[in-house]
Amino acid sequence: MMLKPLLGALAAVALLGACSSPPPPRPVAQAPVVVVPPPAVPTGDGRVATIRFDPMSSVLTPLARAELGPVLDRLMANPGTPVRITSYSERDAMPLSRERTQTIRLALTERGVPTARIRVLNARLMPNADPDVVQVQVQGPASRAPDPRA
Repeated sequence: MMLKPLLGALAAVALLGACSSPPPPRPVAQAPVVVVPPPAVPTGDGRVATIRFDPMSSVLTPLARAELGPVLDRLMANPGTPVRITSYSERDAMPLSRERTQTIRLALTERGVPTARIRVLNARLMPNADPDVVQVQVQGPASRAPDPRA
């Protein structure tokens, strides 16, 4: 007979103990860690520039504009030298790739490079190619280009 009240009291103490402590905190979802390689530093010689775009954007960043500076210097010093703009992307991302190359083409023409000197190549993605990078390469001899060491 004493067992029933004792079990009831024990159950009440257990319930009170469970109610008095706060519930455990919910686990917080961690954002995935995205490793972005640092942008290339301009070499200054203007032969090849690696223009990095923000993901899903075709807007030139201030750093991308700075990367174009040595290319423009070389093109202005060598009026007949052509330039090639190359992007790499998957087939479904080709419209963004085209927008990026056209953005660079426009930036070059706005600074005086004739359109006839600019060749654009939108290629399929190659192994180890970064789809957020567009390569700008001044082609041919650069005999009249200023020496970057001078």
